Order: sequence, then structure tokens, then C-alpha cells
Amino acid sequence: MRPLRSPLALPLLAAALLSAGSLARGELEPMVNVFPTDLRWANPASIPKAIELAVVYGDPGKPGPYVFRARMPAGTRLAAHRHPDARWVTVLEGTYRSAVGERFDVEASTEYPRGSFYVTAANAPHYSYAVTDVIVQEQGVGPTGIAYVHAEDDPRHGR
Repeated sequence: MRPLRSPLALPLLAAALLSAGSLARGELEPMVNVFPTDLRWANPASIPKAIELAVVYGDPGKPGPYVFRARMPAGTRLAAHRHPDARWVTVLEGTYRSAVGERFDVEASTEYPRGSFYVTAANAPHYSYAVTDVIVQEQGVGPTGIAYVHAEDDPRHGR
């Protein structure tokens, strides 16, 4: 399983590096600021081309806490997949659907409007769908990655 990859803006990289030593000692920096203009959106090969990610805090590929945002246009599907860590998800914009299961079934999923929150357990197969243009914020404890339930759904095979 490969970790999610997203380029970090210099301020985010500096904050993450400063925080890494503190986190190892069980401490946090007094405050780390991230503004929308600091975000650098990218499309890792491990997710469908329509989805863009921006790391907000930490490094999803390394041990420790991380936060990233995902934005996707209406109609975007993310096939059934797993992550090695639990995910805390907040819908920041739009309407999003998600469910636990090994087969995509939008009718069986729960609809989450803006402001909703849910948690997906580590290694639970799940899928999602953007009803409208969506931005979700996900956080977890890395290192993380993504493994598709069905190999044919993995976009790394078609790029």
C-alpha cells in the first residue's frame, strides 16, 4: 500500500517539521496557522483524477497526526477502499454520501450535508460520492495509505 502523496507548501512543511520533534516528545507547537491561500491542491495517482487533495497539517505518509482536505466536483465516485488508520471526516462544503461496504451502492449510503461529521474505522471498506461540489476535511494518524477492495478500481492501474 502506497501512502497518499501531496506536495506541501513551504509554510506547511516548516510547520510539520517543527511539530515532528515536538510530537515525538508529546508536545505541540503553541499554534500552527493554515489559511486557505496556503493550501496546495494536487491529484495523487492513488485517487481518481477528479479529486484533489491538500495537506493541511502533518504528513499522511509518516507516523503522527495529519489533516488533509479533499475537493471533488458533483458526481465524483470513490470506489470501495480501505485505509490502515481510522478517519475523522467533516464535510466543509457541499453534500457528500458515504457508506461502509465492499461494493459501491449510492442508495445504501448516508447523505452528509455541510457541517456533518463521521468516523470510519481503520481497515473498514468504504466508498463515497459527491452529490454536489464538495470539500471534506479528513484527519487520522499516519502513516496512511489507500488500498482498493477491487483491483480494477485502483486508478494507479489506468494512469
